[in-house]
Amino acid sequence: MSEDFYLAETKPIDYDSTVDAGIQECLRIGSEKSFITFAGAGSGKTFSLKEALEFLKEKHSDSFVRQGKQIAVVTFTNNAADEIADRVEKSPVFSVSTIHSFCWSAIAGFNEDIRKWYLEKIPADLEDLAEKERKGREGKASDARKRDIIRLNKKIEWLAQPRSFIYDPNGVNSSQNALSHADVIKIFSSLLITKPMMAEVIVSKFPFMFIDESQDTNKDVVNAFFELNTGKSDKVVIGLFGDTMQRIFGGGEPALGKTKPSGWTTFGKKMNHRSARRIVGLANQIRSEDDKRNQFARDGAAEGYVRYFLLPHGVPDKDQVEENIREIMAGVTGDAGWKDTKSKETAILLLEHKMAGRRLGFDDLWDNLSRSEKIKERIAEGENTELNFFSSIVFPLAKASRKQRRAELMYILREGKSPLLEASVLDADKDDPLANARAAEHAFRDVVSNDKVSFREVLEVLAEHKLLRIPEKLQSFVANLKETDTESKSDQKARSEVGLEPEERDDSEIAAWADALESDFFQIQNYKDYIDENSIFRTHQGVKGNEFERVMVVMDDDEAGGFLFSYEQYFGAKKLSQASQKKQDAGEETGLDRTRRLFYVTSTRAKNSLLHVIYTSDVSKVRENLIERKFARDEEIFEL
Repeated sequence: MSEDFYLAETKPIDYDSTVDAGIQECLRIGSEKSFITFAGAGSGKTFSLKEALEFLKEKHSDSFVRQGKQIAVVTFTNNAADEIADRVEKSPVFSVSTIHSFCWSAIAGFNEDIRKWYLEKIPADLEDLAEKERKGREGKASDARKRDIIRLNKKIEWLAQPRSFIYDPNGVNSSQNALSHADVIKIFSSLLITKPMMAEVIVSKFPFMFIDESQDTNKDVVNAFFELNTGKSDKVVIGLFGDTMQRIFGGGEPALGKTKPSGWTTFGKKMNHRSARRIVGLANQIRSEDDKRNQFARDGAAEGYVRYFLLPHGVPDKDQVEENIREIMAGVTGDAGWKDTKSKETAILLLEHKMAGRRLGFDDLWDNLSRSEKIKERIAEGENTELNFFSSIVFPLAKASRKQRRAELMYILREGKSPLLEASVLDADKDDPLANARAAEHAFRDVVSNDKVSFREVLEVLAEHKLLRIPEKLQSFVANLKETDTESKSDQKARSEVGLEPEERDDSEIAAWADALESDFFQIQNYKDYIDENSIFRTHQGVKGNEFERVMVVMDDDEAGGFLFSYEQYFGAKKLSQASQKKQDAGEETGLDRTRRLFYVTSTRAKNSLLHVIYTSDVSKVRENLIERKFARDEEIFEL
């Protein structure tokens, strides 16, 4: 096979410039040219979005601000929203938000419509639960269904009266009137289609709307926007930006780019400005088995490096093995950065967070907490209230206390609203107002001076000396702690005035925290470094949108223990299950499709050198598969 096959063709850097000009031609009310821009890895999708926003800002900024109109930019994550807001300098003509926040802003105040939506939906949910209960067996699943049936029946009774609704973007409020993330999306999608007034309000407020990462945006929302455009094409222009090959989260529209959207103007960006020719060539070959979209590398791009290291399952001391592999890559590429585990330009991509936990030393904490699916989802995003209490307040307090940094200690206690700094406590001792706080901090320091102290011991000293308020879900783990010890009278009054009950929790959360509190407290530092992206490790899924000079992708199905992805099946070491084969024959999505997209996403994060480390049950089959599918040249594969 010619070397040209493995190395992407190059084009001038401005090859896609006509795309941005084409997008701007659509940006006129009455153009009836809503559009979607398909932009592969490294193609400058965010640049095109910014160019469109700057174009509209120049034309409409003054008039829109006077008229109370805005240009909506809807993103997938808070980080993406912050990045775009920074790029447009937080101009008031733009409304930049996540999809959940945008949907809530649209439905907030439509209380009667929300109430009616629930009254229509809940009976169907109850019927479904009743049918499952009739067919199911006794056990934990049955017990959970019965609790759900009781809860939903109580909610119907509650909904008999007119109600107002709230939305908590942090997802920790479980009161009757609090909408979940999922329900906000569903209600918005339904009302946008069925309630003409809402559609009119939205297009009047937002004549231009852009949806970033549209391939991962909930399909109900995307389809609702299609419907909105159909009915209001003379009043609104909607622009979608995305790449179907980078759809790795559940809920996205799989037909986007294939059968949908119909009748929209479509643009395709074909340049990859990020990666070396060899890496772009690999990306093209991966896509050849899917949508066959090809990219060009930029003129003058380096050839770059792609290497595969194949290892059998059960290899001992993986950390040392992987360190040795990076040493080899440093020699192959002449790039000493491969040996620098602190480099911001190096990423090691792991399939699951628990793999990072083992390598970084917070596996005991992670394994215990992730037994609860509810907690696992939140800690993976760094959004669990209780764990953030430890990582963002208690751990910094422990560091400051051990080093006796008094100014820092006082700042943390003030920010953490320590009960010992309340006016009533300070006024009780006019001669030495901080006496209680100082004694409590000394007791706390004695405990955290032990490097092997447990979370429970730390929690108990905080509660005993009232140094900090304990989060509600952790209160029951502290002996003799009353609610009034941790929640002020004003907090209790505010809670009662809006009808909020203490947050519910299920048995799995209780069991998970009971075990996690017995683990070593100082694991929290490693967890915090990981979540704050201060370590070299990332997950395959969480790295989308990032780029690095050098990328090491670790593929280990056994250690990951997941079921949504299977590199073993994708690289031919294992056969498809009967269920997957049946889905594939029927043209339905399988784990192979999801794994292919993940392989594409991880491979295209690298600028210059890309390393795949594959742990497998059949080294020879994987080697043969890589060569046969032209993912690798023979000399690019190493067996250890």
